[in-house]
Formats: sequence, structure tokens, C-alpha cells
Amino acid sequence: MLVTTMRSVVLGLCCLVLLAPGANAAPRFGSENLFYMLPGNRDSFASFKAHADEISIISPAAYEIDKYGTISGGVDPRVIEIAREHHIMVMPLFQSTDQAAIHEFLGNPAARERAIRIMLYDAETWHFGGWQFDLENVSVADGSAYTDFYRQAADALHKHGLKISMAVVKSDAPVPDPGHSGYDRFLYENWRGAFDLKALAKIGDFLSFMSYDEHTSLTPPGPVAGIPWMRGMAEYLIRSGIDPKKISFGIPTYSDHWYPSYTASQGAHSTRAEISYAEVQYLLDRYQAKPRWMADQGVDFARWTAPDGVFNWLFIENARSFKEKLALIPEYHFRGFSAWVLGDEDPAIWDILQQETEPRRY
Repeated sequence: MLVTTMRSVVLGLCCLVLLAPGANAAPRFGSENLFYMLPGNRDSFASFKAHADEISIISPAAYEIDKYGTISGGVDPRVIEIAREHHIMVMPLFQSTDQAAIHEFLGNPAARERAIRIMLYDAETWHFGGWQFDLENVSVADGSAYTDFYRQAADALHKHGLKISMAVVKSDAPVPDPGHSGYDRFLYENWRGAFDLKALAKIGDFLSFMSYDEHTSLTPPGPVAGIPWMRGMAEYLIRSGIDPKKISFGIPTYSDHWYPSYTASQGAHSTRAEISYAEVQYLLDRYQAKPRWMADQGVDFARWTAPDGVFNWLFIENARSFKEKLALIPEYHFRGFSAWVLGDEDPAIWDILQQETEPRRY
């Protein structure tokens, strides 16, 4: 009788454990969750304020740099205060896509020194944890100069206890693909070729690898970032010998709407707009379009015929596609992810992050 009673107690306790919330949930993985935000954007700020507990680093796209090395801009003080309360690092980025101005800046020692002085001053004044560099449309001829400037800035920032990172343009090969010589050569010479990924990874604290924009206005319609494409990028980084703990892998939160357009210079052509998840819902409702899952790409898509008789395409980044991309972070042992951009996301991604990641704190 005693044995039977004890057995019942044990079985009852086991059932309670099995039924307890989260008892069978997979363990969360540690991740440095970096989110970009747009200055002056109400949706971006509201999303940051509501979901600060799931964010490790906030990177406001709040500064620009000119040919003189003047870095101008500023971060909303409310962002700085929220970040302080939630132990989030503020790492603003400064941007430029002006190829001629970037060339002039990199070749001017005084301009480079000026930029570093401004970075140090603003970081001390506003309690930034560091800076992210986001120079794009850099000529391949300026690649060595960009690496040298990054090393120079890293030495100065590290001496002051600050971190440094760089947003780097997507690439899955060190040289142009001979099968697509014209297009790939253009990308290599103006976008990809300037980034010496191995050298940059060693110099700085991490690289935010922009593994999105698989398809652009220069390509046919397609996903923002399909899973095969992203795997190719991840495997290229690993093959290149880059420490995965130096990689913050890019995840898009925006979707792409492809539609017909016309300009005097280009004539009739297809183009795209980067849109938010809220805008996705508006288009689906307006045109009564039904999303379909692309299992091989890990994204939803929809299409409809516009009044002019031409197809519109929608490639949707939602919580389901976000979860598939997020799974690549522990699989490849990356330090975390960099998501562009707060305010565009499907709100359901925050439940996924809460369930699956343990955000790094600063």
C-alpha cells in the first residue's frame, strides 16, 4: 500500500512538471540583438520604447559625414535615457553614399583626425558605447584607405573604452562572378570590393553584415533575403576564416513591394519600394491579395493585377520569416544579429525574441 501511494505521488509530481508553463520549451540562446532606428520617426521610437528589454544595442542612423570629416547629427535624448534604464548600448552610425566625397575624405589626413575628434567628443558628451561606420558606394580603389582609417579610429576609440563596428555590404565571393560580368563588376567596383572583411573583423569589435537586399531595383522581383541566399552569405563568411563571434548577421524587418513605373530616362520599368509590415497589411487588404508561403525561400509572397493590367509583387518579411532567419544565428555561432529597421517589423517578432533569445546587456 505504501509503495502504491509513493508511486502515485511521484507520478503526480512528474505530471505537474510536464504541465508547467515552459517546461518543454527549448532553452534560449545568448544573442547580441542590435536594432537600427530612424531619427525623428515616430514608429521607430515607439517600437524601441515598447520593446527595449529585447534589445542589446540601439543604433540610431542619426549622423552623416562629409568630405571634410565633419560628423553631424544627434541622438534623441529620450533614446539615451531609455537605453540607460535598460542597460542597452547606444552605438549611433554615421553614413555617406557620396563616392566622390568619401574618396576626398579618406585621402585627407586632417579630415580623418577631425572625424575621430568628433566621435570621441560626442561619445563622451552623450554617453555612447561606441560608433558604427556605414560608408557605402565606396570605390574599390579606396578600399585600403577605408581599412586604414578604420584602424586609426579603432585605436583611438579603444583607448577611451569605446567600441567600434562597421556595417558591411553583402557579398558571397571575393571577386566578381564571371558568369554575370557586367552587373557583378559594377557591384564589386562600387559596393562590395572596398571591404576587406578579414582585416576589418580583426580591427573592430564586430561587423554588421548586411545580408539583405538579395533583390534590388536592378534585378527582377524576388525576396528581400531568402534563406538559401542568407545561408550562402553565412557560409562565405565562415569559409573566409572570420571569427563568427565578430559577425552580427543582418536580418531585414521591411518588405518589398514591386510595381511598374516610368521615367523619361529609364522608360517603362519595374521598381520596388521598401515598406513596413503595416503597409503590407494595407496593400493585402486593398487588393484582396492572399499571401502564399515560399517554403524554399522561407518567406511569404503575394501578387495582384493593378488597374493598368500589370502584376504587382509583394515579398513579405513577417514573424514566420524572421524566426527562420533568427535560427541561423546559433547555427553558425554568430554573436547576434543586426536588424534594419525598428518600426517596420511585424509586431509578432517580439514574442519570438522573448521566447528564443537571451539578449546581451551592457
